[in-house]
Amino acid sequence: MHPHSPRRFDADKRLLLGARFFRSIAQGILAADFALYLRASGWNGAQIGTVLGSGLALAVALTLLAATSDRFGRKPFLVVYETLYALSCLAATLAPSAFVLFAAAVVGGFGRGANGAAGPFGAIEKAWLTQGLQKDGWTAVLSLNATLGFVGMAFGAGLGALPGWLHHGSAVPAGNYALIFPLALLASLACLTCIVLARDRHPVERLDAAPEQERAIRQVENRNLRNLGLVNLLQGTGIGLSGPLVSYWFAVRFGLGPAQIAPVMAGGFLAAAASAQLGARLTADFGLMRTIVPLRAAALLALVLMPLAPNPALAISAYLLNKTLNRGTDGLRASVTAGLVRNRRRGFAGAVTSISRQIPRSIGPLIAGTMMDSGWLAAPFLLGAAFQAAYLYLYQSKFDDRSKAQTEPHAVASANRVRG
Repeated sequence: MHPHSPRRFDADKRLLLGARFFRSIAQGILAADFALYLRASGWNGAQIGTVLGSGLALAVALTLLAATSDRFGRKPFLVVYETLYALSCLAATLAPSAFVLFAAAVVGGFGRGANGAAGPFGAIEKAWLTQGLQKDGWTAVLSLNATLGFVGMAFGAGLGALPGWLHHGSAVPAGNYALIFPLALLASLACLTCIVLARDRHPVERLDAAPEQERAIRQVENRNLRNLGLVNLLQGTGIGLSGPLVSYWFAVRFGLGPAQIAPVMAGGFLAAAASAQLGARLTADFGLMRTIVPLRAAALLALVLMPLAPNPALAISAYLLNKTLNRGTDGLRASVTAGLVRNRRRGFAGAVTSISRQIPRSIGPLIAGTMMDSGWLAAPFLLGAAFQAAYLYLYQSKFDDRSKAQTEPHAVASANRVRG
């Protein structure tokens, strides 16, 4: 059986993989169209950035709860998240007033396009997926999880072209976007069904190490988490500046509408799905870090070139290259993170990851929208690239296989050597 085939995993993990796929369809629709819908409704860049940033701020608050999943299990958090997302889609469908749209977008995280991740509880879902697997299975399941997310995002972004196709023009009226919310609702309900059916056989781990050994392991884990928080602050700032308003940027810079933007985004997600599987295979030959760093360095160059492109064809090419290479490392980086702590602390590690990334991401869209309203269309992307370059340098230096201390149960002896 192929190592990346869903049949390799048990029924519960296959349900979680299905949940990722359906959730990503909903996110793909809104990633392509939500900012365009608000623009068609008369919102400016700063207002749209405020909406997207407020959703990220709420995600930070909810992430504080993620650490308790180590004690209470993973499933309840994902059920609550997906229920809130479905209710947000329902509210936007039934009563699309400015207030309802703002509230639904904040609660549901509309327009962010998190590649199918479960918002502030995305790390919890990954901890559930790796639960019970040996280390050599982490990269396979997490890469497949990322791949299904990209395929679903591509399908959803393709559906996002419908408002433009129905209107036959770039200046699509706001009313044409009404269908995006019921479509997202259907996909969200399918995701919720998968999560409800999946069983969370949350293990209660016993401490195999003596108290002194346990303290030594914790010291290593805490150092890893501090480093993780530092690099994620840089990454979150870069993403917040360059990611959420990209469809708005294409509309302002080149006058493109959903019929042109949505297929471009869909193509980017499909290419990322192929890249995620290629990255998983390259890891077997070169290791995680020697695969991640070159791919993200090339993506960084594409991010710099995109806002400098003189025409939409070149800008689209740079965008597709950036997203293909960047997103293709998602599963690989999740595998690196999974090795920083033991399963009993992965909920806490997920909270550290999300909070350190989401706080700067919540500020980025407002700054980017304000810059674009002022005519500085290239500035958010160039500034975001600078932060991501700093992130990549520190990520390699802190988490290279030669410097990272593994903290799985078999590494107790290693922790003692660190302590000594």
